[in-house]
Amino acid sequence: MTADGPAAAPAREPRGAPGVPQPRQSREESTAAALAHLRGALRAHTARRRRSAAAALYGTAVVAAGLVVPHLVTAVGSARPGSALGAVAAHAPSVLPVAAPAALATAVFLAARGALWRGPVRVDLPTACWALPSPLLRRRLLLPRLAAATASGVLAGAVCGAVAGWLSSAGGDGGQSAAATAAGAWAGVVTALVAVAAGVLVQRHERAVEPVGWRAVRLGWTGVVLLAALTATAAVAGVPNWCGHVLLWSGPWGWAAQPLVAAVGGPAPGWLPASVAAAAGAAVAAAAARRAAPLIPGESLRRRAAVGEQALASLFSLELRRLKELTRPGRPAVPRRLVRLPAPRRRWLVVPWRDATALLRAPGRPAWAGVWLAAATASAAAAPSLPPRPQAVLAAGALAAGYLAAAQLTESARLDGDDMRRSAGLPYPAGTLALLHAAVPAVLLLAGTAAGALVCAAAGAWHPVLLLPPCAVPALVGAALVSSYRGAMPVHLAVGADTPFGNTAPLQMAVWYLRGPLSALALTVPALVLALGGDGPGPGHALWLLASGAVQLVWARAAARNA
Repeated sequence: MTADGPAAAPAREPRGAPGVPQPRQSREESTAAALAHLRGALRAHTARRRRSAAAALYGTAVVAAGLVVPHLVTAVGSARPGSALGAVAAHAPSVLPVAAPAALATAVFLAARGALWRGPVRVDLPTACWALPSPLLRRRLLLPRLAAATASGVLAGAVCGAVAGWLSSAGGDGGQSAAATAAGAWAGVVTALVAVAAGVLVQRHERAVEPVGWRAVRLGWTGVVLLAALTATAAVAGVPNWCGHVLLWSGPWGWAAQPLVAAVGGPAPGWLPASVAAAAGAAVAAAAARRAAPLIPGESLRRRAAVGEQALASLFSLELRRLKELTRPGRPAVPRRLVRLPAPRRRWLVVPWRDATALLRAPGRPAWAGVWLAAATASAAAAPSLPPRPQAVLAAGALAAGYLAAAQLTESARLDGDDMRRSAGLPYPAGTLALLHAAVPAVLLLAGTAAGALVCAAAGAWHPVLLLPPCAVPALVGAALVSSYRGAMPVHLAVGADTPFGNTAPLQMAVWYLRGPLSALALTVPALVLALGGDGPGPGHALWLLASGAVQLVWARAAARNA
């Protein structure tokens, strides 16, 4: 009460007037509005990306429908006990208990390895720079990415698994082929779900994974090599049954493989409970990925978006060394004991001494060279017992594996080719330096090929054609040196010419990049094929391979001088 009567109620300001707090927009609404704005801003970019993806998918479908599928149908239709595919299908029941879990476990490892630099949950750079720092609902932003990655992985896994199952049942009746195809698709789907979940968990817990990532990658690659060796042993000589049982129950990759093993008549009596366990494991993995995806750190996604753009540019420009550096996991700087060799007393031994020291301090390269050399020896030893066409394929594969072994051992030459300042203090011209770089790889490859021939002789797999790989060592080392001193790619190769089949730039760039190994294979494969198809190797084959090596070394010397 006042003197003037009852207190008058204060007049309300109209809604929206200054000074009156407005009702806050819900986080769901603000997230939807922000994502709608982002979609509008990126509409043109998204349309171009979808057109590119559609063109790539169309091209893949055309190639598959015109080349791959007819050959597969013809091969499966003509599979018989004497054919190569028939022999593979006949060994499938004994090999698949080892090979199928090994292949599926390798796929999971590769997905986890890829998540160290890219990962299944990916965003583009505009989204990473604008949307991620904003207070938006992360699940609305990241779960669609996870769904797209899961769908593409499941589709690819189902197709690859179905094809593998169909080929494993070649020569069987229709019911067995259908069952094997369905079981292979099931294995691919389960593996894809587990692989995507493994990649998401690596992204989510990057801070815990990063300090030990390089060590985990090494252990993983070691496991892959051991599984590959076990699979090769199972295919050639057989392994105890307990090896297959252990792998088939070793995890989701083994559980998923059991229906396929049972479909081709292999030892998998518990395939039904294994299928249930695989389904449960896949469901748990998908749920874990869905929970972990919104919690991936924004800094991790931004760094992966930038690295992904750089890796794509390196791939399109065929800068594979740059691509390898981008995708390699970081290694913490830890002190380690350095391996030292006695200093040489002769001047011409300085470069080989430096190369040998570099290989001792990077033992992974000699180890991988040994793996490729073992694959080359195994291919050369298995070729004589096959028909002419598979013989040619194995001969080319053996020499290609030998080139990869040589490439692992010529890293010092590659570093000198990338930065000529490393060798500026050496008293050698560039051409002579390139030839000196060939000494250590040639000695190691000669010793490795000779040891492989001795092992094959001791195992009862000797054939005179095993005398030829040592003669091909100079050509393979020369090809590796040509690749080491390739220099900068000429700009005109990236322009190309338009043809009815598309622009020639990608083909020109690929040929320029691979000119060293392509020339070495073109010179050496015919000699090995003729030795396999004739009365055995003779002096003419050896002389041709040695002459090819001289040509490659002369080319390497010229490439080093012009780099």
